[in-house]
Amino acid sequence: MLTLPRRPYALAALLFLLLSLLVTPAPAALADPGGSCPPTEPDCHVWDDQKPRPRPGDPGDGKPGDGGGGGKPAVCMRDGEPVKCYDELLGWFNNSDGCYYKLQEPQPEDVAEGKKRYLRSCNGQLDTVELDTPPDGFGAPPDPQELAWRAYAKITLAAPPISVAPRPAAGPGLVGLPVWLWADRDSRWWQLSASDTERGLTVRITAEVTKIVWDLGNGDQVTCPPGGGTAYDPARDAGRTPECGLPQGYQRPGDYAIHATTHWTVRWSSSSGAGGELPPQVRTSDPTPIRIDELQVVTQ
Repeated sequence: MLTLPRRPYALAALLFLLLSLLVTPAPAALADPGGSCPPTEPDCHVWDDQKPRPRPGDPGDGKPGDGGGGGKPAVCMRDGEPVKCYDELLGWFNNSDGCYYKLQEPQPEDVAEGKKRYLRSCNGQLDTVELDTPPDGFGAPPDPQELAWRAYAKITLAAPPISVAPRPAAGPGLVGLPVWLWADRDSRWWQLSASDTERGLTVRITAEVTKIVWDLGNGDQVTCPPGGGTAYDPARDAGRTPECGLPQGYQRPGDYAIHATTHWTVRWSSSSGAGGELPPQVRTSDPTPIRIDELQVVTQ
């Protein structure tokens, strides 16, 4: 038995053409025209991969309550933290002093002429104050974009589990053979929505994946539509071209790390007719390792 040393795939392919005249052809199942198995290679199946978890600690890793990250300056801030501009119990927020104001109803009889008395709440401390004019922000209508961000904070954007074939746990792939890429098609990954309501104004946000960019660990990238990529089935897909992946496979042996980045578009609409978009978001999966070996020629 002769085993040729590892060489570039192009040379191996040439040797196959020469050796095919000297060796018995492999069964048809191993000689698919799509090239899933070279005629003299007895074991080059493609396996579906395990599904890694979204990477914890990624920027905007989708932790509950963070709205998936994004960085929109809040309309109302206190001590550097965003607060509601209106509270049903406390009233309207004043950015200049960090207090909430609510008109006292009914107005007491001892209020000075030309003034109105307000209930003021500052960091849990309650008192009353008489003012000639309403404080800053008092009586302002709901800000639909602020409600959009509040609705956004109710959802979690996360990278879907990804899969590749050949499956690392089952063995290495081979130079020049197709690599299949796909992601979980569960609709919960691709489209999320939430809403928030204040004083009769309702704002609804919808976050959708617009594309998935796969980094193949060798400097190349593949872009697929949301939900793109079909799970590899060895009984059905041997020799077929992947919907999403590398039809020609890797051209060099080695260890690679594949990860997928989902790109999200976040839109909002309101019952008042206003609408728009929030900054786009991305989420990146855990890397999935894959090993590619050089093709070996074995003859008897």
